[in-house]
Amino acid sequence: MNRLDCLLAAYLHEDPAVVPQNIGFVDEVAQRKLAPELSSIQDWRKRVLAEARLLDNFSIGCGSGGIRARVVRALPEYDLIETELGMLRRRYRLRDLHYASWRPSGIDSKFDIRTLHDWTEIVKYPVEADRIEDLEALEFPDPEDPRRYEGLEENVRFFEGLGYMTVGSLNGFFSGVWYEIMPFRLWLTSLVRNRSFARKAAALMGEFNLKVAKNLLERGIHCITWGDDMGYRKGMFFSREVYKDVIWPWHRRAAELAHRYGAFAEMHVDGNINAIMDLIVDARIDAINNVGPGDNMDLAELKEKYGDRITLHGGLSRFLSRMTGEELRSHIMDRLSIGSPGGGFILGLEGGIHSDMEPGTFRLFLDCSRKYRRNRPSER
Repeated sequence: MNRLDCLLAAYLHEDPAVVPQNIGFVDEVAQRKLAPELSSIQDWRKRVLAEARLLDNFSIGCGSGGIRARVVRALPEYDLIETELGMLRRRYRLRDLHYASWRPSGIDSKFDIRTLHDWTEIVKYPVEADRIEDLEALEFPDPEDPRRYEGLEENVRFFEGLGYMTVGSLNGFFSGVWYEIMPFRLWLTSLVRNRSFARKAAALMGEFNLKVAKNLLERGIHCITWGDDMGYRKGMFFSREVYKDVIWPWHRRAAELAHRYGAFAEMHVDGNINAIMDLIVDARIDAINNVGPGDNMDLAELKEKYGDRITLHGGLSRFLSRMTGEELRSHIMDRLSIGSPGGGFILGLEGGIHSDMEPGTFRLFLDCSRKYRRNRPSER
Protein backbone atom coordinates (compact mmCIF):
# COMPACT_ATOMS: atom_id res chain seq x y z
CA MET A 1 0.00 0.00 0.00
CA ASN A 2 1.27 3.48 -0.83
CA ARG A 3 0.40 6.58 1.20
CA LEU A 4 -2.78 7.24 -0.74
CA ASP A 5 -3.96 3.66 -0.21
CA CYS A 6 -3.27 3.94 3.52
CA LEU A 7 -5.28 7.15 3.80
CA LEU A 8 -8.15 5.67 1.81
CA ALA A 9 -8.17 2.71 4.18
CA ALA A 10 -8.19 5.01 7.20
CA TYR A 11 -11.12 7.05 5.85
CA LEU A 12 -13.01 3.85 5.05
CA HIS A 13 -12.35 2.43 8.54
CA GLU A 14 -10.19 -0.38 7.31
CA ASP A 15 -6.80 -1.32 8.76
CA PRO A 16 -4.04 0.32 6.67
CA ALA A 17 -0.61 -1.27 6.40
CA VAL A 18 0.84 1.89 7.98
CA VAL A 19 -1.03 4.34 10.18
CA PRO A 20 -1.14 7.59 8.18
CA GLN A 21 0.35 10.78 9.55
CA ASN A 22 -0.13 14.44 8.66
CA ILE A 23 1.64 17.15 10.63
CA GLY A 24 3.09 20.56 9.89
CA PHE A 25 5.11 23.45 11.25
CA VAL A 26 3.16 26.18 13.06
CA ASP A 27 5.06 28.91 11.23
CA GLU A 28 8.20 29.80 9.32
CA VAL A 29 10.16 30.28 12.53
CA ALA A 30 9.68 26.61 13.46
CA GLN A 31 10.43 25.45 9.94
CA ARG A 32 13.62 27.51 9.69
CA LYS A 33 14.83 26.22 13.06
CA LEU A 34 14.06 22.53 12.58
CA ALA A 35 14.24 22.06 8.80
CA PRO A 36 16.28 24.97 7.40
CA GLU A 37 17.12 23.00 4.27
CA LEU A 38 13.53 23.43 3.03
CA SER A 39 13.93 27.20 2.70
CA SER A 40 16.58 26.82 0.01
CA ILE A 41 14.32 24.80 -2.31
CA GLN A 42 12.82 27.26 -4.79
CA ASP A 43 10.67 24.90 -6.86
CA TRP A 44 7.25 24.64 -5.18
CA ARG A 45 6.67 20.98 -5.97
CA LYS A 46 10.13 19.94 -4.86
CA ARG A 47 9.81 21.89 -1.62
CA VAL A 48 6.42 20.50 -0.57
CA LEU A 49 7.52 17.01 -1.57
CA ALA A 50 10.70 17.37 0.51
CA GLU A 51 8.63 18.54 3.48
CA ALA A 52 6.15 15.67 3.08
CA ARG A 53 8.99 13.14 2.98
CA LEU A 54 10.74 14.70 5.99
CA LEU A 55 7.57 14.71 8.10
CA ASP A 56 6.30 11.42 6.66
CA ASN A 57 3.02 13.01 5.65
CA PHE A 58 0.52 11.07 3.58
CA SER A 59 -1.27 13.94 1.84
CA ILE A 60 -0.22 17.14 0.10
CA GLY A 61 -2.17 20.36 -0.32
CA CYS A 62 -2.48 21.05 -4.02
CA GLY A 63 -4.68 24.09 -4.32
CA SER A 64 -7.10 26.56 -2.84
CA GLY A 65 -9.92 28.63 -4.21
CA GLY A 66 -10.35 30.71 -1.08
CA ILE A 67 -10.31 34.47 -0.64
CA ARG A 68 -6.94 35.77 -1.78
CA ALA A 69 -4.80 38.64 -0.58
CA ARG A 70 -2.03 40.79 -2.01
CA VAL A 71 0.62 43.10 -0.62
CA VAL A 72 -0.28 46.69 -1.49
CA ARG A 73 2.61 48.28 0.42
CA ALA A 74 5.82 46.82 1.84
CA LEU A 75 7.34 48.73 4.75
CA PRO A 76 10.33 47.88 6.98
CA GLU A 77 8.20 46.68 9.90
CA TYR A 78 5.18 45.24 8.12
CA ASP A 79 3.40 44.55 4.85
CA LEU A 80 0.02 46.16 4.21
CA ILE A 81 -2.25 43.40 2.91
CA GLU A 82 -5.55 43.80 1.03
CA THR A 83 -7.94 40.90 0.42
CA GLU A 84 -10.35 40.38 -2.44
CA LEU A 85 -13.22 41.37 -0.14
CA GLY A 86 -11.53 44.61 0.87
CA MET A 87 -10.08 43.75 4.28
CA LEU A 88 -6.89 45.65 5.12
CA ARG A 89 -4.37 44.28 7.59
CA ARG A 90 -0.81 44.86 8.65
CA ARG A 91 1.35 41.75 8.68
CA TYR A 92 4.33 42.39 10.90
CA ARG A 93 7.66 40.60 10.49
CA LEU A 94 8.05 37.33 12.35
CA ARG A 95 10.47 37.42 15.26
CA ASP A 96 12.62 34.41 15.98
CA LEU A 97 11.71 34.37 19.68
CA HIS A 98 8.00 34.96 19.19
CA TYR A 99 5.78 31.95 19.79
CA ALA A 100 2.37 31.39 18.27
CA SER A 101 -0.56 32.42 20.40
CA TRP A 102 -4.24 31.69 20.00
CA ARG A 103 -6.35 33.57 22.54
CA PRO A 104 -9.66 34.61 20.92
CA SER A 105 -11.39 35.28 24.22
CA GLY A 106 -8.71 37.61 25.53
CA ILE A 107 -7.71 39.86 22.65
CA ASP A 108 -9.04 42.94 20.96
CA SER A 109 -11.02 42.53 17.73
CA LYS A 110 -8.39 44.46 15.78
CA PHE A 111 -6.12 41.42 15.91
CA ASP A 112 -6.58 38.62 13.42
CA ILE A 113 -7.01 35.51 15.57
CA ARG A 114 -6.04 33.25 12.71
CA THR A 115 -2.54 34.66 12.38
CA LEU A 116 -1.44 36.01 15.73
CA HIS A 117 1.84 34.18 15.26
CA ASP A 118 2.43 36.48 12.28
CA TRP A 119 1.58 39.59 14.35
CA THR A 120 -1.25 40.52 12.04
CA GLU A 121 -3.36 43.55 12.87
CA ILE A 122 -6.64 44.41 11.17
CA VAL A 123 -6.87 47.94 9.79
CA LYS A 124 -10.30 47.66 8.19
CA TYR A 125 -12.99 44.97 8.02
CA PRO A 126 -15.30 44.72 4.99
CA VAL A 127 -18.28 44.69 7.40
CA GLU A 128 -18.16 46.40 10.79
CA ALA A 129 -21.83 46.54 11.83
CA ASP A 130 -24.72 44.05 11.72
CA ARG A 131 -26.53 45.57 8.75
CA ILE A 132 -27.83 43.32 5.99
CA GLU A 133 -27.16 46.01 3.39
CA ASP A 134 -23.45 45.93 4.24
CA LEU A 135 -23.37 42.20 3.55
CA GLU A 136 -25.27 42.66 0.30
CA ALA A 137 -22.70 45.24 -0.81
CA LEU A 138 -19.88 42.71 -0.59
CA GLU A 139 -18.38 41.73 -3.96
CA PHE A 140 -17.04 38.20 -3.83
CA PRO A 141 -14.55 37.08 -6.48
CA ASP A 142 -15.84 34.74 -9.18
CA PRO A 143 -15.36 31.16 -7.87
CA GLU A 144 -15.87 29.85 -11.43
CA ASP A 145 -12.89 31.76 -12.83
CA PRO A 146 -10.57 29.02 -14.17
CA ARG A 147 -7.52 31.18 -13.41
CA ARG A 148 -8.07 30.46 -9.72
CA TYR A 149 -7.31 26.79 -10.36
CA GLU A 150 -4.48 27.01 -12.88
CA GLY A 151 -2.13 24.05 -12.66
CA LEU A 152 -4.32 22.17 -10.19
CA GLU A 153 -5.07 19.16 -12.40
CA GLU A 154 -1.40 18.79 -13.25
CA ASN A 155 -0.41 18.99 -9.58
CA VAL A 156 -3.02 16.39 -8.65
CA ARG A 157 -1.68 13.98 -11.27
CA PHE A 158 1.91 14.63 -10.20
CA PHE A 159 1.43 13.97 -6.48
CA GLU A 160 -1.06 11.15 -6.97
CA GLY A 161 1.50 9.50 -9.22
CA LEU A 162 3.95 9.61 -6.31
CA GLY A 163 1.41 7.94 -4.02
CA TYR A 164 0.03 10.93 -2.09
CA MET A 165 -3.54 11.94 -1.41
CA THR A 166 -4.23 15.44 -2.75
CA VAL A 167 -6.11 18.01 -0.70
CA GLY A 168 -7.82 21.25 -1.74
CA SER A 169 -8.74 23.90 0.79
CA LEU A 170 -11.71 26.22 1.25
CA ASN A 171 -12.46 29.06 3.60
CA GLY A 172 -14.21 27.95 6.76
CA PHE A 173 -17.99 28.16 6.94
CA PHE A 174 -17.83 29.58 10.47
CA SER A 175 -14.26 30.84 10.75
CA GLY A 176 -14.26 32.17 7.20
CA VAL A 177 -16.79 34.81 8.22
CA TRP A 178 -14.58 36.27 10.93
CA TYR A 179 -11.36 35.69 9.01
CA GLU A 180 -12.58 37.52 5.92
CA ILE A 181 -15.70 39.59 6.60
CA MET A 182 -16.25 40.95 10.12
CA PRO A 183 -14.76 41.14 13.63
CA PHE A 184 -14.95 38.02 15.76
CA ARG A 185 -17.03 39.75 18.44
CA LEU A 186 -19.58 41.07 15.93
CA TRP A 187 -19.92 37.60 14.38
CA LEU A 188 -20.55 35.91 17.73
CA THR A 189 -22.96 38.62 18.85
CA SER A 190 -24.97 38.37 15.64
CA LEU A 191 -25.35 34.61 16.06
CA VAL A 192 -27.29 35.33 19.25
CA ARG A 193 -28.92 38.73 18.72
CA ASN A 194 -29.36 39.09 14.98
CA ARG A 195 -29.83 35.62 13.54
CA SER A 196 -31.08 36.81 10.13
CA PHE A 197 -27.86 38.78 9.67
CA ALA A 198 -25.80 35.78 10.79
CA ARG A 199 -27.61 33.44 8.39
CA LYS A 200 -27.00 35.88 5.54
CA ALA A 201 -23.27 36.05 6.33
CA ALA A 202 -23.03 32.27 6.55
CA ALA A 203 -24.91 31.89 3.27
CA LEU A 204 -22.61 34.27 1.41
CA MET A 205 -19.52 32.43 2.56
CA GLY A 206 -21.21 29.03 2.20
CA GLU A 207 -22.32 29.47 -1.40
CA PHE A 208 -18.89 30.76 -2.37
CA ASN A 209 -17.22 27.82 -0.63
CA LEU A 210 -19.40 25.20 -2.30
CA LYS A 211 -18.67 26.61 -5.75
CA VAL A 212 -14.96 26.56 -4.96
CA ALA A 213 -15.27 22.98 -3.71
CA LYS A 214 -17.01 21.91 -6.91
CA ASN A 215 -14.19 23.33 -9.00
CA LEU A 216 -11.54 21.62 -6.87
CA LEU A 217 -13.36 18.31 -7.04
CA GLU A 218 -13.91 18.53 -10.80
CA ARG A 219 -10.14 18.85 -11.18
CA GLY A 220 -9.52 15.59 -9.33
CA ILE A 221 -8.82 16.59 -5.71
CA HIS A 222 -9.19 13.56 -3.41
CA CYS A 223 -10.26 15.53 -0.34
CA ILE A 224 -11.62 18.99 0.38
CA THR A 225 -10.74 20.58 3.70
CA TRP A 226 -11.54 23.74 5.60
CA GLY A 227 -10.84 25.25 9.00
CA ASP A 228 -13.69 26.03 11.40
CA ASP A 229 -12.32 26.78 14.87
CA MET A 230 -15.51 26.72 16.93
CA GLY A 231 -14.34 26.63 20.51
CA TYR A 232 -11.65 26.77 23.16
CA ARG A 233 -10.49 24.20 25.70
CA LYS A 234 -13.57 24.54 27.95
CA GLY A 235 -16.26 24.51 25.31
CA MET A 236 -17.93 26.08 22.30
CA PHE A 237 -18.05 29.74 21.27
CA PHE A 238 -21.80 29.32 20.73
CA SER A 239 -24.62 26.94 21.54
CA ARG A 240 -25.44 23.62 19.95
CA GLU A 241 -28.70 25.15 18.69
CA VAL A 242 -26.82 27.96 16.90
CA TYR A 243 -24.52 25.45 15.24
CA LYS A 244 -27.43 23.29 14.08
CA ASP A 245 -29.32 26.29 12.70
CA VAL A 246 -26.61 28.39 11.04
CA ILE A 247 -23.44 26.37 10.37
CA TRP A 248 -24.36 22.67 10.27
CA PRO A 249 -26.37 22.82 7.01
CA TRP A 250 -23.28 24.08 5.18
CA HIS A 251 -21.07 21.37 6.66
CA ARG A 252 -23.56 18.76 5.55
CA ARG A 253 -23.76 20.19 2.02
CA ALA A 254 -19.96 20.29 1.71
CA ALA A 255 -19.68 16.64 2.73
CA GLU A 256 -22.48 15.61 0.36
CA LEU A 257 -20.79 17.46 -2.50
CA ALA A 258 -17.46 15.73 -1.88
CA HIS A 259 -19.15 12.33 -1.76
CA ARG A 260 -20.89 12.94 -5.10
CA TYR A 261 -17.41 13.11 -6.63
CA GLY A 262 -16.19 10.04 -4.78
CA ALA A 263 -13.99 12.26 -2.60
CA PHE A 264 -13.72 13.02 1.11
CA ALA A 265 -14.36 16.00 3.37
CA GLU A 266 -12.11 16.75 6.35
CA MET A 267 -12.61 19.64 8.74
CA HIS A 268 -9.95 21.26 10.89
CA VAL A 269 -11.48 22.41 14.15
CA ASP A 270 -9.75 23.69 17.25
CA GLY A 271 -11.49 23.72 20.61
CA ASN A 272 -13.66 21.49 22.78
CA ILE A 273 -16.49 20.57 20.41
CA ASN A 274 -17.81 17.53 22.28
CA ALA A 275 -21.23 19.19 22.45
CA ILE A 276 -21.69 18.94 18.68
CA MET A 277 -19.65 15.86 17.76
CA ASP A 278 -22.78 13.82 17.05
CA LEU A 279 -24.00 16.53 14.66
CA ILE A 280 -20.67 16.63 12.85
CA VAL A 281 -20.88 12.86 12.44
CA ASP A 282 -24.47 13.18 11.22
CA ALA A 283 -23.29 15.72 8.62
CA ARG A 284 -21.20 12.81 7.22
CA ILE A 285 -17.94 14.71 7.42
CA ASP A 286 -15.28 12.05 6.90
CA ALA A 287 -12.62 13.30 9.31
CA ILE A 288 -11.84 16.01 11.85
CA ASN A 289 -8.50 17.38 12.96
CA ASN A 290 -6.83 18.12 15.27
CA VAL A 291 -8.26 15.92 17.99
CA GLY A 292 -6.12 16.98 20.92
CA PRO A 293 -5.88 16.53 24.67
CA GLY A 294 -5.22 20.25 25.11
CA ASP A 295 -8.77 20.95 23.98
CA ASN A 296 -10.23 18.21 26.21
CA MET A 297 -11.03 16.07 23.18
CA ASP A 298 -10.42 12.63 24.66
CA LEU A 299 -9.23 10.26 21.95
CA ALA A 300 -10.38 7.10 23.73
CA GLU A 301 -13.88 8.45 24.35
CA LEU A 302 -14.25 9.76 20.80
CA LYS A 303 -12.98 6.49 19.36
CA GLU A 304 -15.49 4.55 21.44
CA LYS A 305 -18.45 6.77 20.53
CA TYR A 306 -17.76 7.71 16.93
CA GLY A 307 -14.74 5.78 15.70
CA ASP A 308 -16.72 3.66 13.26
CA ARG A 309 -18.32 6.70 11.60
CA ILE A 310 -15.65 9.41 11.43
CA THR A 311 -11.88 9.42 11.10
CA LEU A 312 -10.04 11.03 14.00
CA HIS A 313 -6.95 12.96 12.96
CA GLY A 314 -4.67 14.05 15.79
CA GLY A 315 -4.14 12.61 19.25
CA LEU A 316 -0.71 14.05 20.01
CA SER A 317 -0.26 16.70 22.68
CA ARG A 318 0.93 20.18 21.70
CA PHE A 319 3.47 19.87 24.52
CA LEU A 320 5.68 17.24 22.86
CA SER A 321 8.60 19.66 23.13
CA ARG A 322 8.45 19.48 26.94
CA MET A 323 8.57 15.70 27.13
CA THR A 324 11.58 13.55 27.92
CA GLY A 325 12.58 10.96 25.36
CA GLU A 326 10.81 8.20 27.25
CA GLU A 327 7.69 10.30 27.78
CA LEU A 328 7.58 11.08 24.07
CA ARG A 329 7.89 7.41 23.07
CA SER A 330 5.24 6.40 25.57
CA HIS A 331 2.87 9.13 24.38
CA ILE A 332 3.15 8.12 20.72
CA MET A 333 2.62 4.46 21.55
CA ASP A 334 -0.41 5.29 23.71
CA ARG A 335 -2.03 7.38 20.98
CA LEU A 336 -1.52 4.66 18.39
CA SER A 337 -2.77 1.87 20.65
CA ILE A 338 -6.00 3.82 21.20
CA GLY A 339 -6.58 5.35 17.78
CA SER A 340 -5.32 2.88 15.21
CA PRO A 341 -7.30 -0.37 15.77
CA GLY A 342 -9.89 -0.74 13.02
CA GLY A 343 -8.64 2.22 11.00
CA GLY A 344 -10.33 5.59 11.16
CA PHE A 345 -7.23 7.26 12.59
CA ILE A 346 -4.52 9.61 11.31
CA LEU A 347 -1.74 10.56 13.68
CA GLY A 348 -1.44 14.32 14.06
CA LEU A 349 -0.18 16.98 16.42
CA GLU A 350 -2.54 19.58 17.83
CA GLY A 351 -1.43 23.02 16.71
CA GLY A 352 1.56 21.76 14.76
CA ILE A 353 5.29 21.78 15.47
CA HIS A 354 6.36 24.86 17.41
CA SER A 355 9.69 26.64 17.45
CA ASP A 356 10.19 25.77 21.12
CA MET A 357 10.94 22.18 20.07
CA GLU A 358 14.65 21.36 20.03
CA PRO A 359 16.21 19.65 16.99
CA GLY A 360 17.02 16.49 18.97
CA THR A 361 13.40 16.17 20.16
CA PHE A 362 12.19 16.81 16.62
CA ARG A 363 14.36 14.01 15.22
CA LEU A 364 13.34 11.63 18.01
CA PHE A 365 9.67 12.36 17.38
CA LEU A 366 10.00 11.63 13.66
CA ASP A 367 11.97 8.43 14.30
CA CYS A 368 9.52 7.10 16.90
CA SER A 369 6.52 7.98 14.79
CA ARG A 370 7.89 6.20 11.73
CA LYS A 371 8.77 3.12 13.77
CA TYR A 372 5.56 2.70 15.75
CA ARG A 373 3.15 3.55 12.94
CA ARG A 374 4.68 0.65 10.99
CA ASN A 375 4.95 -1.63 14.00
CA ARG A 376 1.96 -0.65 16.07
CA PRO A 377 2.16 -1.09 19.84
CA SER A 378 -0.98 -3.23 19.87
CA GLU A 379 0.65 -5.61 17.39
CA ARG A 380 4.20 -5.81 18.79
